Amino acid sequence: MVLGRAGMRLEAQKFFVYLAIPITASLAFNEPYVQRVSADYFQFMTYPSNPKTNLKDEYESLKKERDEEIEWEKRMAEKRASGREEHLNQLKLVKQLNVARGGGDVDNTESSQKRGWFGWLGGWRRGSDDNEKDSSGR
Repeated sequence: MVLGRAGMRLEAQKFFVYLAIPITASLAFNEPYVQRVSADYFQFMTYPSNPKTNLKDEYESLKKERDEEIEWEKRMAEKRASGREEHLNQLKLVKQLNVARGGGDVDNTESSQKRGWFGWLGGWRRGSDDNEKDSSGR
């Protein structure tokens, strides 16, 4: 072996991955609930238990159910959109009331733009004026 111990560690890590992935997958996907959900999800058409069943009628009933589901989903999307609009209108009203009371502007965009992703940590920020003043004063 040319790499020595480093090569042995790499081979051990690869061996662990080769064993861990199939074991984890078999543990995760061998649950009865997961198998039941998967079988129900990928079932495109129920097969008739009786050979005298009319497949065309069954197909039409499944198509009708699917169309009803699509219509229901559209209605729910419209309800969510109207609810979202109502919520935004209520937020605007609350903001106007707060400004009218003299509470100031609720949305402090200037400070939120300066803070960045990890502003909640409150730590050192690169290039901020406060930190430059502190470091120059020392």
